[in-house]
Amino acid sequence: MHQLTARIVAKEEVSQDIFRITLFAPAVAREAQPGQFVHLYCGDHQSYILRRPFSVHRLVGGDAFDVLVRVVGEGTRWLAGRRPKDSVDLIGPLGRGFNVDGQFSRALLVAGGMGIAPMVFLAGKIAENKVKVYTVMGAAGRAQLLDFMDLKRLTRRIAVATDDGSQGYKGLVTDILSKEIEETQPERIFACGPAAMLRSVAGISRRHGVPCEVSLEARMACGVGACLGCAVQARDAYLKVCSDGPVFTTDELGW
Repeated sequence: MHQLTARIVAKEEVSQDIFRITLFAPAVAREAQPGQFVHLYCGDHQSYILRRPFSVHRLVGGDAFDVLVRVVGEGTRWLAGRRPKDSVDLIGPLGRGFNVDGQFSRALLVAGGMGIAPMVFLAGKIAENKVKVYTVMGAAGRAQLLDFMDLKRLTRRIAVATDDGSQGYKGLVTDILSKEIEETQPERIFACGPAAMLRSVAGISRRHGVPCEVSLEARMACGVGACLGCAVQARDAYLKVCSDGPVFTTDELGW
């Protein structure tokens, strides 16, 4: 873990109010693993006291990485307003990421909405290990299918569901998940997205007998497990999303 000042080297609006920001931070980029996050200070006034967590979206060369920022409040609006050559205070990489070292040859990635954030990094990492990667992704509409072409390049097959039917299946990503599991026969499922989606993915994975890991979202104050502000109830105890996760097996959670 490092605390440092990262320089913004690029920024792009990839959908309405969603920005991809590239941060130059060699120490973080070299250590980060898929599913881990960075904690960014978002503001230049003492009223912006809490940092915001952002998944490491993908590596850019060996010294930089991307984060996806959706504008939802004053802190993220401040961050989205930064320009190349500006700097942000950063702590990271933090948390427990996805288990990419296990013995498996086929993996299915499930992403809903902004749950795409850690998946490009994950897809590239497990593809390096000669794992056959498949993806199921969902969003409100075609314009919100972030990184579709990147995932299409990194994975052997990609299935899409949109709420409005503007691309792929009209409905929820979980509506098509069973079919994709049956056709791709994954040995691991990795998912990120809204909590209701993740619980549904967990149930479907369990019915098919496929081990599943999910990345949870939570409001975080400290990011290192000290404040207990992001605790979630699991099977046998309360776990801290920031330090015990954000990635958990569904068995750990009792889902």
